[in-house]
Amino acid sequence: MNIFESLNKDLIPKAHAAITNTAVPGGESPDSAPGQFAITMATLWQTIIIVGGLAFLLYFLWGGLNWILAGGDKGKLDESRAKITQGLIGLAVLAASYVIVKFIESAIGLDLLNIIWPTAG
Repeated sequence: MNIFESLNKDLIPKAHAAITNTAVPGGESPDSAPGQFAITMATLWQTIIIVGGLAFLLYFLWGGLNWILAGGDKGKLDESRAKITQGLIGLAVLAASYVIVKFIESAIGLDLLNIIWPTAG
């Protein structure tokens, strides 16, 4: 047995067993990596939806405020209308992503945002 086989047999399983990430749900052991990945992806998607919703709200209010302060200026009104329209398009994209996730959930029969991975035993 050479040195590399010895390292692979003795050291690597011990190092692999010592890796934990208790800050992330499901990160207690390396064997829970698929569940941890699913939880991370669901949390990321939910965070993007929340941040996108807040961005829509701020952009929509910014466009409305610019509309009010335009004072009849045609250029400022068009710019404000464009901001409001872009905000509504962003909201539609967020809503469409939610609908797509729910459609995929019903098509495959899994709760994608609360995945519980089957385990042996």
